[in-house]
Amino acid sequence: MKLNTLLTMIAALGLCGSAVAADDKEDTPLSKEMAAMNKSLRTLKRQAADPTKKADNLALVATMQAKVEAAVKLEPAKTKDQPAGDKAAYLEKYKAQMGDLKKGFDELKAALEKGDAEAVAKAFEKLSDIKEKGHKDFQPDE
Repeated sequence: MKLNTLLTMIAALGLCGSAVAADDKEDTPLSKEMAAMNKSLRTLKRQAADPTKKADNLALVATMQAKVEAAVKLEPAKTKDQPAGDKAAYLEKYKAQMGDLKKGFDELKAALEKGDAEAVAKAFEKLSDIKEKGHKDFQPDE
C-alpha cells in the first residue's frame, strides 16, 4: 500500500516538472507560425500517398506556404542576441533560408499535382534538411 502511494507521488511530481518545463518555452509569433506549419507537414506526410486526398494535400501545402509568407516578415528570437553590426546579415540569412523553404514547398506542390511519389519523397527529404538547418541556425538554444 505504501509503495503504491510513493509511486503515485513520484509520478505526479514528474508530471508537474514536465508541465513547468513546457511553460518555460516562450511562444513567439514566429514559433506559432512554425508550429502550425509543422502540424500541417506531419498531416501531409501521413496522407501524401493517398490519391483520394490530393485536394486536401494541396490545401495543406497552400497553408504551409501562407505560414512561410507570414514567418518571413517576423524575426527569430535569437536576433536580439546578435551584435548590432551582424543583425542585418543575420536577418538576410534568415530570409534566404525562408526563401529556400518556400521553394521546397513549391517543389512539393508540383510533385503532389503530378502524383509523382518519388518526387514527393525527395521533396519531404529536402524540406527536412531545410528545417534542420533552419532550427540549428535560428532556433533559440534550450
